[in-house]
Amino acid sequence: MEIVKKVTTKNLLKHSFDLMMMLKDKTINVEEAKAHANLLKQSNNLLRYELDRAVAIQKFDKIEIREIEEI
Repeated sequence: MEIVKKVTTKNLLKHSFDLMMMLKDKTINVEEAKAHANLLKQSNNLLRYELDRAVAIQKFDKIEIREIEEI
C-alpha cells in the first residue's frame, strides 16, 4: 500500500533545515546535500507552478488550462 504525503512549503523548509544540520554534523556529504537541494528546488518549482496556475484561473474568467496531471 502506497502512503501519499502532502507537500507543503513548511515540509520543504523543515527538510532543508534537517539537511543543513546533517551536513553540519557530517552525517551526509556535500554531494548528497547537493542532490537533495536539487530535489527541493524542483519541488519548489512545482509548488510555484500550482500557485501561478491557481492565480491565472482566478484572474481570467474564460482561460482554459490543459490538465497535465490527467495525461
